[in-house]
Amino acid sequence: MPMDWNAWEIEPGSAVDEQLIAQVQQRLGVEFPALYLDLVQYANAATPGIATFAYDGGATCISEFFEFGLNDEPWSLLGYASPGRVPGLAAGCLPIARDAGGLLICLDFNSPGVAVEIFDPERASRYPVAADFKTFVERWQP
Repeated sequence: MPMDWNAWEIEPGSAVDEQLIAQVQQRLGVEFPALYLDLVQYANAATPGIATFAYDGGATCISEFFEFGLNDEPWSLLGYASPGRVPGLAAGCLPIARDAGGLLICLDFNSPGVAVEIFDPERASRYPVAADFKTFVERWQP
């Protein structure tokens, strides 16, 4: 069942379709969580109005999700997937969003449920957030 993304004050607007999803997943060699794909199909490069969450290290909120597509420019999903783009980030971790302070919200494809974690590029430190993307979204608060 799709999520009501409007509940988090996310405006609809996306041209992401099944073909683009297949191309991006093939290029990256990963399978994204279904709920994350639901989000990018609802609003590509979403900027939630309600997206504050706690993590093991503090609390923050999502400034923006990165553009989902075949573009590898800055602030895009593939831009962050480029080798060496994020020094210190473990293989299998993919930034999908950021907070206003530069922390990266990542999917960890090394974990069974594709966990969500924070990566602090300045400290090269990882902080767990949620065991999966659905649990991550359910933790968002105003």
